[in-house]
Amino acid sequence: MPKITKISNQVNSKDRVNVFINGVFCAGIRKRTFQAMNLEVGSDITCEDLKEKENFFWKQAYAEDAWKKEKVRIDRIKEIIEGIDDRLLVKIVGFGADSNELIKEHPEEKGVPDLNIVLKEDPANILMKVEVTGTERLRGIGYWVRPDKIEYAENHSDENVWTVLHYSDPTELIKFIKHIPGKKYKRHEIDIRGAGEIMCIFNNEDEEVIDLDLFKEEILKLL
Repeated sequence: MPKITKISNQVNSKDRVNVFINGVFCAGIRKRTFQAMNLEVGSDITCEDLKEKENFFWKQAYAEDAWKKEKVRIDRIKEIIEGIDDRLLVKIVGFGADSNELIKEHPEEKGVPDLNIVLKEDPANILMKVEVTGTERLRGIGYWVRPDKIEYAENHSDENVWTVLHYSDPTELIKFIKHIPGKKYKRHEIDIRGAGEIMCIFNNEDEEVIDLDLFKEEILKLL
């Protein structure tokens, strides 16, 4: 069985390590994910399996149960938005957003939102795109949004892109975020399941953050 024979810091990088298997270089792996893989010199693993662990680390870390909870969040937000006005239709379009399965591939573009909001009578005209995220309980301080979600909105300034965070316990909490074009958001490394996940953090005091009532007003302006 192939084994890890050497782990060393990658030259000119504080964020990655080089991993050698059976004396041969295999791959440069992110330190923040490698630390959660429970691998060390002597661990049995093929180079192909190591690369797959790196490539799909977060998909595998969250596992099927987390995807099911995400599907519940998406369905709940779809229900809420369609309840704002009976002319609205919400289409689930995000990569894997309508599935509980672990999909071992990545979307062509990172950060593509989960939902398209359209009018029933004009479904080809997208009024708004919404990314759905969150957890069962609010963790830490503030609302965590992955940078690729903000980057998508920045790169598609012609689209009306929002992020909604949904928390179910102890009572339902929903917050909507509209990033400010051109603004640079600080990135934080947060420990999640033993690995370092990169997040941008928003708070209630930030002008980007609004509640459901104000979001309803934003929707109604588009009708």
